[in-house]
Amino acid sequence: MLMQWRKQRARAAALKRRAAAHAGDPEAGRRLADHFPDCLWPKLHSVVAGYYAVRSEIDPAPLMETFWCEQARLALPCVTAPDAPLEFRAWAPGDALETGAYSIACPQPRAPVLTPDLVLVPLLAFDHMGRRLGYGGGYYDRTIAALRAAGDVQVVGLAYSAQRLTRVPSAAHDMRLDWIVTEHGALKAGA
Repeated sequence: MLMQWRKQRARAAALKRRAAAHAGDPEAGRRLADHFPDCLWPKLHSVVAGYYAVRSEIDPAPLMETFWCEQARLALPCVTAPDAPLEFRAWAPGDALETGAYSIACPQPRAPVLTPDLVLVPLLAFDHMGRRLGYGGGYYDRTIAALRAAGDVQVVGLAYSAQRLTRVPSAAHDMRLDWIVTEHGALKAGA
């Protein structure tokens, strides 16, 4: 109960910080590729799961388009059930999207389901240990846990540098990020 209260307070403050960062630099997403670590750069035909930016999330579209131009396959998340992991469906720039759960754009149901090698994750706040504060639905926690149990996957949080906290409140089920990339640089979790 105390942890939920801490997370709710942190979420409210983080939403304000992120909105201010977005308003001050709406083109920050264009600089993500400049700071994306070479060791994580997708190989030919790798599957990169990104997301469609909503509200004031940093926009991964320019980064994803760069990956696509270099022959990576792209996917976007879809909610299939309230307590299930996300499903990643194939997507390419220009493909039609539909409105899914929570009014988030996602690929058509007929799009192939892909298993990503690299997952780009939106967030409200992060810290240097890779702890991530999301919206509270647990979708990415369930998804990251399932992907890690099935094989090797790299999970990268994308954020404005203003979203960094000294410590993000977290519980045992909260999955950590491997890296965080902002408009100003990259941070390996725990480094």
